[in-house]
Amino acid sequence: MKKSLAILAVLAAGTAHGADINRLNAEFSVNLNGDQTRGINTLVIERNKDQYHVNFSLSHWLLDVEQKASFSWQDCNARPDTFNYRAKAVGVTREERLVFDKQTHMVLSQGKDGNKLLSTEAGALDPVSFFFEARCDLIAGKKSLTYPVVRDEEIKWTKFNVVGEEVIETGIGTFNTLVVERDRGDSKRKTRFWVAPELDYLLVQISHEENRQLAVTATLNKMTYSLVQD
Repeated sequence: MKKSLAILAVLAAGTAHGADINRLNAEFSVNLNGDQTRGINTLVIERNKDQYHVNFSLSHWLLDVEQKASFSWQDCNARPDTFNYRAKAVGVTREERLVFDKQTHMVLSQGKDGNKLLSTEAGALDPVSFFFEARCDLIAGKKSLTYPVVRDEEIKWTKFNVVGEEVIETGIGTFNTLVVERDRGDSKRKTRFWVAPELDYLLVQISHEENRQLAVTATLNKMTYSLVQD
């Protein structure tokens, strides 16, 4: 669940074919197991020169999640600095922190089982920054996307495929979207997200099915953003 929620950060990247996002504030309504709920997803993106700061949060009576990431950005390449994750569900709290050292190409993963050092020589990314690179690749027309991502004290290759197109109704209008699905192999878990080319390839909807008892869909309700001016 936590890695799927992080996918909201795909809003933030920029490419040679589209201006970088300067600032963004977005709010997503939440549908849980087919029923509209009072839960709200919020996403705040701020840029200072070549540095991005991203704050994602989900507030719901069953689930409370917050993710923060900071990374540098240049020519569609992200170089992570820090990533923090905290989630509370049904009385259980999970936390994770990643600290990247660009000089030694190592990342310190701090989790419930202690600290672990991993090599990032392959250009490993955190669970937020890699979606910035994904947006670049989608704008470039790629249909299959794969990235090395630090997850659960490991570097895991994460793959997504463009599986079609769909019209999605949101709180700010109706948009033609690309449907992108995470390749999970034989797993019954399913994660999809919908991006709107006419909205600078911003995310307008995400869905995640953990099992038959838990399915969450977040749909864009409000959004304001500005682009970096040349």
